[in-house]
Amino acid sequence: MSKTDKLLEKLANGTISAAESRTLLGHLGWAQAKSSGGSHEQWKKNGKVLTIATHNKELKPYQIKQIAKALEE
Repeated sequence: MSKTDKLLEKLANGTISAAESRTLLGHLGWAQAKSSGGSHEQWKKNGKVLTIATHNKELKPYQIKQIAKALEE
């Protein structure tokens, strides 16, 4: 099982951390937009934009759902 597969499994289980979500998005071809120094990160791929609030190391359930939905599209 590859690292990407393991991270996708953690995403499906709702146990993925903010750092792991960054790794997963990078592995799947998403590019992080330039940071303006705030606590929100923007990721872009094929014209889609995903914004994640990374105030702490753990993601909230709604953020995990946002990431999962963006990866399905």
